Parts: sequence; C-alpha cells; structure tokens
Amino acid sequence: MTKKILASLVLLLVVVAGVVYATKYNSTGSSSNDKLRVVASYYPLYDFAKNVGKDKVLVSNMTPAGSEPHDYEPSAKALADAQKAPVFVYNGGYMEPWVSGFLHDYKNTPVKASDGIDLLSAEAEDNPAEKVQDPHFWLDPVLAQKIVDNIRDGFSKADPANQDFYAKNASDYKAQLAKLDDDFRSGLSQCKLRTVISSHDAFSYLGKRYNLDIASIAGLSPEEEPSAAKLAELSQLVKDKGINYVFFESLVSPRLADTIASETGAKTLVFDPIEGLSDADQKQGKNYLSVQRENLQNLRTSLACQ
Repeated sequence: MTKKILASLVLLLVVVAGVVYATKYNSTGSSSNDKLRVVASYYPLYDFAKNVGKDKVLVSNMTPAGSEPHDYEPSAKALADAQKAPVFVYNGGYMEPWVSGFLHDYKNTPVKASDGIDLLSAEAEDNPAEKVQDPHFWLDPVLAQKIVDNIRDGFSKADPANQDFYAKNASDYKAQLAKLDDDFRSGLSQCKLRTVISSHDAFSYLGKRYNLDIASIAGLSPEEEPSAAKLAELSQLVKDKGINYVFFESLVSPRLADTIASETGAKTLVFDPIEGLSDADQKQGKNYLSVQRENLQNLRTSLACQ
C-alpha cells in the first residue's frame, strides 16, 4: 500500500513539474518571463535589436552565423518559427529574397529597417537595365541611427509597458553611432586618395556620406561574377589613380580582389560589409561598432590618410 502511495506521489510530482515547465517555456525552449521575442533577418539588424532591447528581449538571427544573407533561403521550419515571433525586423531593400512571401502571412509587428530612409538605386544582378533599391544603408552610421529608431518604435508597439526602457537604450546606442560618425568624418577628412575598390557594391551609402568614390568588383550580391572587361577596367583604374590596396570581404572568396591586386602590384585589405559575423568573431566580442572601426582603420591605410 505504501509503495502505491509513493508511486502516486512521484507521478503527481512529475505531472506538476511538466505543467510548470510548459508554462514557463515557450515552444522554442526560451523563457517567456515577459521577454519580447524578436527575429531579425540578418546580422546588423540582430545586433541593433539586441542593443535596443537588452535583457527584455530574446533576439534570434534568421541568417546563420558566417552566412552571406543575399542569397540565403531559410528552411520551412525556420520560417514557421519566425511567424510566431511578436516582432520581425527586416531590411526593406533588395536584400532578402524570401521576405515578401514571409510578410504576406506574418500577423504580428514587422519592423522595416529602411522606413524613413531614402534608398539609393542600383543595377539588378540579372538585368543591368533594371533599377533596384540598394539595401546596404546600415553601413552609414547616420542612417544606422534611423534603423535604431525604427526598431525602438517596433518594440514599443509590441511591448508598450517597456517603451521607456527601449527609448533609453536606443538613445544610448545612437550616441555610440554618432561618435562612430564623428570618427569617420575626422578620420577620412585628410586623405591622399578618395577612390576605393570594393569587393561588391555594398558601400555606396558610406561613400556618399564621407565623399568617397566607390568602384566595386561585383554588383549588389557578392556572388555576381564581373566580366573580363570590368576587371580590366578596374585594373586600369588602380593604375591611373595610384591605388595601393584592393578590398575583399571576410565572407566571400578573395579570388577576384587577388587577381586585380596581382595584375597591378597592389595589396589587399579587408573591407567588411558586416552582412554576417562568424561564431568565432562574435565569441571574441566583435560587433557592428568594432567592425566598423576596423573598416575605418583599413580605409585610412588604403587612402593614405593623415
């Protein structure tokens, strides 16, 4: 009899524990203790969202660490899981090919990062005569502040009880972005050169902000293959302008940058569009701000700045 009572008590405890666990944790295994669940489509938006939400949000990145987001296609499971998130942050330009279909069924709070930003036009990869919206606006520290505002507003809409918290965090982070802008302005104000050869067409906004001439090897997507004529044209530009460095990216093969460098006697340097950071980089504490400062230092080297 005693054994039956003990067995019943154990069973009851197991059931109660299961109910408590199910109540405390949502379907993704994360604590639901009033944390706002947020999904961002790729790394910079993920980083900005973390800085705005801090410990009151649970942010996930749809694009795996170290992956290039231009051509990435999330799995059906990842898309279904993201549909449940109270907030979804995405670019709004010619960036994530899967987002338009996703938004058709998304019923919660979407945050379009490009809201209020005048997007530049660029050539479509498959049809140069077609103009599309350049999505790389996050590389401009001034426009990045507008992205932070948009994320703050989205969080406040989805979680109005914590809107003052989000506003304070957004203000603090925007101050860091403003300092980054100041550093770019002063760091690039006195340079011998003003022309940059980049791996792909990701730096038009940054170039416009700081009066740089950007010539890219590939188009909006780093996977686009330039023609032999384009490579020859860029090689001649390097020679004519006395350019000493050709930039490549950490997530993309440096093959084409190496080709131009070897033909012209130039060297190569990293110019990171911050489209995705590897797990190793993130574990080392790298983020949008730190990588932008590395970009600035490499720009100063390539442009022979004082």
